[in-house]
Amino acid sequence: MKAYEKGIFAALLALMLIALGAVIFTRGWANYRQQLRALRANSMRSQELVDTRPLDTAQQLAALAVTRTEHDYAENAQRLADRSVDLAFAAAIHDAAEHPVTLTPEMRRLADRITAGEGAVAADQDRVKKYTQVLAKATGSSKDDLQGLLVTAQAQLTLDQDDLEAAKQDLILAGGDKKAQVQQLLDQHKASDANSASAAAAAAASAATAPPSIELTQSRSIVAECRAWNSLHAKQQQLTQAQQDALALENNLSSLRAQRQEQMGEGAPQPQSPAISVLQQLTESQKNLSDLGQRITAEQQLAAVYGNWITFVSVREKAFLHEIFVSIFTALLIAVLVLLANYGVQRFFTDVNLERRQLRTIQALVLFSLQAVGLLLILLVVFGVPNNLATVIALAGAGLTVAMKDFIVGFFGWFVLMGKDGIRAGDWVEINGVGGEVTKVGLLHTVLLETGNWTDAGHPTGRKVSFVNSFAIEGHYFNFSTSGQWLWDEIQVQVPEDAEPYAIAEAIQKIAADETSSNIQLAETEWNRVAPSSANRSFSAAPSLSVRPTGGGVTVVLRYITRANERYEVRARLYRAVVDLLHKKAIPETAASVPSPESVSKPA
Repeated sequence: MKAYEKGIFAALLALMLIALGAVIFTRGWANYRQQLRALRANSMRSQELVDTRPLDTAQQLAALAVTRTEHDYAENAQRLADRSVDLAFAAAIHDAAEHPVTLTPEMRRLADRITAGEGAVAADQDRVKKYTQVLAKATGSSKDDLQGLLVTAQAQLTLDQDDLEAAKQDLILAGGDKKAQVQQLLDQHKASDANSASAAAAAAASAATAPPSIELTQSRSIVAECRAWNSLHAKQQQLTQAQQDALALENNLSSLRAQRQEQMGEGAPQPQSPAISVLQQLTESQKNLSDLGQRITAEQQLAAVYGNWITFVSVREKAFLHEIFVSIFTALLIAVLVLLANYGVQRFFTDVNLERRQLRTIQALVLFSLQAVGLLLILLVVFGVPNNLATVIALAGAGLTVAMKDFIVGFFGWFVLMGKDGIRAGDWVEINGVGGEVTKVGLLHTVLLETGNWTDAGHPTGRKVSFVNSFAIEGHYFNFSTSGQWLWDEIQVQVPEDAEPYAIAEAIQKIAADETSSNIQLAETEWNRVAPSSANRSFSAAPSLSVRPTGGGVTVVLRYITRANERYEVRARLYRAVVDLLHKKAIPETAASVPSPESVSKPA
């Protein structure tokens, strides 16, 4: 295992151990259903309801309810908040009656206007009533006159009523009629209750067709669990704030109740006060204290409901947090197993005795398969299985095929190059007119060390040339390498004018046969082995030559087999032997030893 692989393995192992510790630490949070059943039983025994705010807050939090238990809590919370608001209105009306506003000159003028308006309206009503009664008994022309008077009286009544209503509104706006202000707010509250009931019915109907909340997810992916946990965490914060508001209101009401109890003790009626007045004052005070007590009880219950709802949400939040730790541990475990499998495959192929090219192909394919499967499993743990997996794969495949056509062709070209007739590092190849030695065959690119062409193997230019693997599918390539790296080379010899060309040609052929005898048999064996079984022929690696007339005499061309890395050494030895032959002129002179033109082998 390499140094960086050891580092990655150590980091993954450490993270996996941390995740395992978190899983063990939170194992008690996983069984949240049993805890919720106990919580629901305690809630039913104590008859406490679920909600945490006055009516507006309760209605806002009701939209956050997801499970059946939360819906029950939300309904009870709205009922308690509505009860608390109703009591607040009643207390405000009593307070307005007991503590009227001190009138300013402007308010007094409006009050006098209201008094006068009420008197005018009463007089108009009596006049309309009188005319109506007389009109019922009248006959003839007097009836028409009375009808006119009745219409006029009714118009005056309407005018005076409008003026009276305007005066009352002006007094309310000026702050002089606190009781009327409270009554207006109460009317608005009742109207909003009716609207909220219809809105709740519409919301329930839309919720039935809406997609399920993320908090109800059944996915065990890290993304879905994190989203559910985040939703529950935000809900818990809002519920906590609502609970604090309810407790603060309870404290304020308790302080107000204690203050009024103290005022009742200090302001006890004197003995000379009339008995009826004393009883009335005591009754009103006791009623106000009773309303305050009921509001305090409602806020206490509301705060308790908030507490139960918070506990419910907290239990589910911890359960999702436990599942997140489990998923993280699973992903890290998969990564560790893939890394161990990768190391095991490398060790296995180190000990396997296979031909080098075949070994590299199998090892690369196995390692790639392991890594691809591991990555896929980790992605499934992180993002989960798509609902419409077939559709997603089809659409994604179509889009990727169009957008990443070159990438895909190059990727699959790697599989072609890894096949039986592909190329490997160390091969001498020619791709798109560029020849060189293969240094790397990657998933997307093949890299050559340029040598110009196959005949210059062993003399690189120093440049690296990279090709996208798409050439393996869309184009073609030449591989001049076999297991023995064989290639045909040739030399040309100019025969002196006084020498016999065919005798020299036969002597050169014999020298080449002796020099390459060790390679001829190996090359023929290998070529016959790799040839198709259906081919009824055998290959020959024996040297061949031809005698060609030229302007200055005769040229002998010799072709012979050699290894690519031994090409220049073999050529040097052959040239040396030919030079010695020509200098010594050790050439047979008998006619029997001179080959005919037909006996000279043709070029292979």
